[in-house]
Amino acid sequence: MLILWQFFTTFFKVPQYLLPSPTATISALATKWPAFSTELIYTLEEIGIGFVLGTVVAFALAVFIASSPLLPKILYPVIVAVQVIPKIALAPVFLVWFGYGEVPITLITALICFFPVLVNSIKGLVTLDQSIVDLMSSLSATRRQVFLKVQLPNCIPYLFASLKVAMTFAIIGAIVGEWIGGSSHGVGYLMLVYSSNFDTAPLFAGILLITLVGIALFAITALFEKLAAPWAESVELTFST
Repeated sequence: MLILWQFFTTFFKVPQYLLPSPTATISALATKWPAFSTELIYTLEEIGIGFVLGTVVAFALAVFIASSPLLPKILYPVIVAVQVIPKIALAPVFLVWFGYGEVPITLITALICFFPVLVNSIKGLVTLDQSIVDLMSSLSATRRQVFLKVQLPNCIPYLFASLKVAMTFAIIGAIVGEWIGGSSHGVGYLMLVYSSNFDTAPLFAGILLITLVGIALFAITALFEKLAAPWAESVELTFST
């Protein structure tokens, strides 16, 4: 793809402001690296805080909902109804409530991470082998023991599968939040500046940088999954943006 991209832009003499070549993009990333490296710290901070906040709250709520057989039936329709709302559409509301800056960006990121983890954690906590549950009951296991020895191990594959998805969503939330949240920092802010100046090569360099960061964060999450649950198999995901 890179070879075809380079050939297309060179052979057809595509203007750089429309589509920079891969070599021009990499060169722009190297040239603008001091600015990108500085602003990347802000973006990573928004991604990290939003990811941790969204996933911790989501898992805690999932544990609460899964603690009763009735709660999933009562609350799941509400969760689905809220889940289908485009999270980015709530950004203007957050701007009204919390003003401009990093707070609404972090909350947008957290909200985007929240629902994949919540839905899949509930699924992992309630989708149990009934024979194992019956065995624990016959051994007079407490609710806490059932949770730690049956529900939690069963939920780990669902949790990490949703964490990998949530990590990629967190990057989307942070960048889009910087675009619409009036931030004066971050890679998304730099991309807006370059876009307004029709400086397309650094704009594509920002896209390349965020892509590489996303791949790295996804790989780190997958590594933690293997360390935490080497026995776990991949599970089917339920998520929505």
